[in-house]
Amino acid sequence: MGIDIYAHWRDQTDEAKAKQSEAWLSTGAGGKGYLREAYHGEPYATKYLCAEAFETGKARIKAAVLRERLPHALALVEERERKIYETSDEELEDVKQSYREFVALCEEKEKETAEPVLVIASY
Repeated sequence: MGIDIYAHWRDQTDEAKAKQSEAWLSTGAGGKGYLREAYHGEPYATKYLCAEAFETGKARIKAAVLRERLPHALALVEERERKIYETSDEELEDVKQSYREFVALCEEKEKETAEPVLVIASY
């Protein structure tokens, strides 16, 4: 079990939706609009990065807000990965990169559609 975060945007293609579905359980699919954290212990970077989505299950979150939160979310990723999983530097960088790519995708889609992405938290 875990936390699944999905980014949805206006005019999202079936192909983009399929890529998110295929990424399920992956910790390296931020560029597809998908983040994953298992329930192995705190801190949870997704709960910080996408806080509003945890209030109701989904929320439109401005890309600027995600970008502002990203540095602290990455610090939480590192703390969690080191504490719980004893992750190597290379593996840690892959997880962090997924968060960076998620935020970059949200920025790109907000620019394209002129509206924040809808972030869905499934947990």
